[in-house]
This record gives sequence, C-alpha cells and structure tokens, in this order.
Amino acid sequence: MAGNQPQTVHALERGLSVLSAINEFSPASLSMLVDATGLPKATIVRLLHTLRAAGYVERAENKGYRLLPRVRDLFSSLHRESAPTQIIRRMLNDFATVVKWPAEFMVREGATMVIEVSNRDSAPINLRRFEHVRFPLLHSASGIALLAWSKPRLREDIIRSSLLQEKASERADVAKKTRVRISEALARGYGVQDYNTPIEGTRAISVPVFSGDSAIAAMALIFLRDALPQGQVDNVLVPRLREVSAKISLQYSGAQQ
Repeated sequence: MAGNQPQTVHALERGLSVLSAINEFSPASLSMLVDATGLPKATIVRLLHTLRAAGYVERAENKGYRLLPRVRDLFSSLHRESAPTQIIRRMLNDFATVVKWPAEFMVREGATMVIEVSNRDSAPINLRRFEHVRFPLLHSASGIALLAWSKPRLREDIIRSSLLQEKASERADVAKKTRVRISEALARGYGVQDYNTPIEGTRAISVPVFSGDSAIAAMALIFLRDALPQGQVDNVLVPRLREVSAKISLQYSGAQQ
C-alpha cells in the first residue's frame, strides 16, 4: 500500500544536491550554490558545515567550496578504468617517451576540466604544476580548446553555464575575453594558458579530442615557456599532440559503436 512506502530523507537529498552543485561549479561560492540548488542560504550553510566536518568538502581559499577525495571513496568500488581508458593511458605513456614533457587527457565536468588520464609519473620531465586535477573551464587551455571546436550552440550553452561561477560583476568581461581566446585558438590551432604557480612560466597548450566533427575532450601538454622556442612548439609539439589526440578520438568512436 502507498501509505506503507518509506519516506525519503529530505536532508540527504539536499546534501546530495549541494555535493552535485559543488562538483558542477567547483570551486563553488555560496551564492552559486543557492542559485544551483534553489535551497535557502541558511540551509546551505548548515549543509556545508556538516559536509566539511565529515571530510567531504573544503573551503578553497575564499574562492568557494570544492570536493575532497573522500567523495570519490563513495563510489570507488564502482570506478574501474574502462578498456578505452587503459588504452589511452598506454598511449600517453608511449607519448612521454617521444615528447618528454607531461601530457594530460582532460574531460569536461560541468564548468571545469578534469584530468581523466595523465602521464605525469612516466614523463621524463617531472613537472608537477599543481596537486589538484580540476581546472576552471573558462580559464584553462583545455577548456578553450574544447569550446573552440564545439558546435556553436553547445559552445554558448557551456559558456553561459560556466559564467555562473564568476563574480556577477565580472561575467561580461570574462565572456568577452573567453570569446577572444576562442578566436585566437581557432586561428592558432590550439588553446594556451600560462601559469605562474607553482613554477613561474608554466605553459599549457591543448588540442581537442573529437567525436565526429565536435570536440568532446582535450589533450593538454605542459612545459616551461622559456625552455622551448615557439617554432619547436608549433612544428614539433603541437603536431605530436594532434597525433595522439586523433588516436584517442578513434578509441572514443570505437567505444560508441
């Protein structure tokens, strides 16, 4: 009988909705979480306090909230590398023997780009630029590469949703700069992002990974800007990066058949 059905635990539902929103917009500000979940601010504050105390969420240096590795423990028994992912890992390890700098296969999760596979540990040049594996889509080489070679309507949808994690007063400026960077990437043939931490002069370049005629992911290569002449980047590194990207695209196409 319907009357004997167990009741849902609304607090759990709310907590999961906050975790989902943080994953979507990481690092997510309090106002972004209110907009994304529709929950009252006071409720979200209490949920964040609980999630932080339980070790699932942390405050990201006054920039918002992000998930901690313990969240992945919730589904670790379900997470196994698929056959295509294992093949991609082997590709990147082989790539590391040819192009000595570290490379990463990046996928989109909401408004961020996440490292799905990396050869940081096998690349001869050990360049650990960051400990975290998630980067704002609008402020990363891989995000710009994915946007540049996405279908126009999807591109605009992604930009619009990603802008929600920017300060309201800065969204118009970020949107303008993002579209300029997309145009530059299309003209250049790859996306670029410079970083000054933890190593000054770190540069990431990225090319899209396609499924059909639209980008679904990206390959990024990390190196020190002053260590390589631009000619070597354009004539050697980028073509090599495109080669491994094309091979990965074939894996995706095969997996979808």
